[in-house]
Amino acid sequence: MKKIVTIGGGTGSYTVLRGLKNYDDIEISAIVSMADDGGSTGVLRDELGVLPPGDVRQCLLALSLHGDTVRKLMGYRFEEGTLKGHTFGNILLAGLEKTAGSFVKGVEIASDILKIRGRVIPVTEDIACLVITLEDGTQVFGENNINHSDIQAVGVKKVSFKESVRINEHAKLVILEADLIVLGPGNFYCSLMPNLIVDGFKEAIKESKAKIVLPINLTNKKGHTLFFDASDYLNEIETILDKKVDYIFCNNELPSDEQVEMYKMEEGDGVMVLNDLLSDERLISVSVLSHEIVEQNKSDKVASARSYIRHDSTKIAEAIHNLL
Repeated sequence: MKKIVTIGGGTGSYTVLRGLKNYDDIEISAIVSMADDGGSTGVLRDELGVLPPGDVRQCLLALSLHGDTVRKLMGYRFEEGTLKGHTFGNILLAGLEKTAGSFVKGVEIASDILKIRGRVIPVTEDIACLVITLEDGTQVFGENNINHSDIQAVGVKKVSFKESVRINEHAKLVILEADLIVLGPGNFYCSLMPNLIVDGFKEAIKESKAKIVLPINLTNKKGHTLFFDASDYLNEIETILDKKVDYIFCNNELPSDEQVEMYKMEEGDGVMVLNDLLSDERLISVSVLSHEIVEQNKSDKVASARSYIRHDSTKIAEAIHNLL
């Protein structure tokens, strides 16, 4: 049985994992960023001192074999009272961390409860405060602040953590044992990079014999990566890892006019990622675009244009599986 490891967090990892869980001939491990500090996750992190549950919750939901009722329960967001804005799944994970003695153990218990296919592994057990240092020396602290800041106007000089953040040994082990490692897709600076810069992550990737696949994002983020081409993402990641990737997925299907216009209304021009890697022998051009336009829950404070153009779970999982 082949071992696949996904690296990321949030909607990107959810999309990939939801498709991969349908294959019985693979073993899935999802390594998840611990930098999230916004919304319900941020409140629980600040008030209870727990590690951020939000991205982990999404990965658990993606891999769960339970029916819609349980998945809806885990994703349910309270709309009134003192719990307004919180999801049930986040509260459950925070409670499990407190009762189990560690976040990692709590996630393992939640995995049993939800009957997931695979494993969900926090990239670190340390408190991770993401820091972006700009070209003029200014620093932006916290994933949520970074996510809502125009860091591109001045330029990003360095991505780091406020204090040392070490790789979780469980995460290191699955990287070393992997046959295939999938980097992203997802929010470049807030979901993918917080994994790559953890102490020991780069060393584990370089030691691993796994093939690395990079699914290029479909769209760029306003204030972060507007007008990025596929090569910009590739160069940034290979520089951080100090290692070449083996395969590059680029979508070869155009979104509908409706999808593009709805996205531009939120993000502006320069949102579509152009494929400038046509001469790269590692390139795999494949249709991975979803034509579904998902309506966001109005109580979700982080609702955004991300719903308009996104990867299709079935298509991207099939493309990844085909590599094996």
